[in-house]
Amino acid sequence: MKHIITLFILVLSFHTWAQTDSWEKQFDKANALFQKEKYRDALEAYKGIEEQGISSPEVFFNLGNSYYKTHDYVNAVYYYEKALKLTPENKAIDTNLNYARKELVDDITIIKEYDNQDILHQTLGKLSVDGWATFATVMAFVVLLCFIAYYLSSSSMVKRISFVLVILSLVIIGGCSYAASFEKKYATKEVTAILFDKQVNLKEDAKNTSKTVKELHAGTKVYILEKKALWVKVRLDNQETGWVEESTLKYI
Repeated sequence: MKHIITLFILVLSFHTWAQTDSWEKQFDKANALFQKEKYRDALEAYKGIEEQGISSPEVFFNLGNSYYKTHDYVNAVYYYEKALKLTPENKAIDTNLNYARKELVDDITIIKEYDNQDILHQTLGKLSVDGWATFATVMAFVVLLCFIAYYLSSSSMVKRISFVLVILSLVIIGGCSYAASFEKKYATKEVTAILFDKQVNLKEDAKNTSKTVKELHAGTKVYILEKKALWVKVRLDNQETGWVEESTLKYI
């Protein structure tokens, strides 16, 4: 029975490795097609990777680049936004996103409104969730070393220093845990989407007979505030709000 379980684990590990290896090879082939300026072929190759359930900022970024090269700026914006959601500090993605936005019909001024969470994120966002977790792991090793030094040393000075370092490290670990938890929640704070219909009427209320507040077009980013039946209340980058039909957009 033990040998069967071991064999099963080995087979499962090999299968997982094979899938990863296959994905990486497909990605390399897609990149090669892109480098040869075969953008539509590259696009199909990247889409094939996405259809396997791969959620990678590199794949999304290259999908955005491929759509941009084929002049499909709406999809380019959509995939740049998906890539940026996974790696918000990536300047290359942000730059390409801004280029793609310039090709859209709507030119909406971005007006930022900051709350307390946004302000805290400005500091804690210097490290990713994984970064804070790594920092906490390092401090855990420091705690272990200090414990060892405390019990093995006969010097009262070393014991006092070790004790202080243990307390300080535990406080830092607690802070890292809070920061990682905060950043994880902050990442899911806003639900965003891209409009895909060629023309979308931003309504005052969730019904077709309501007054049209603004005429929007494909590629515009919206922030989801509320849902009501087939409608969603959205906020634009300029802080205007209104209702659009949910079928007109794709969630990022």
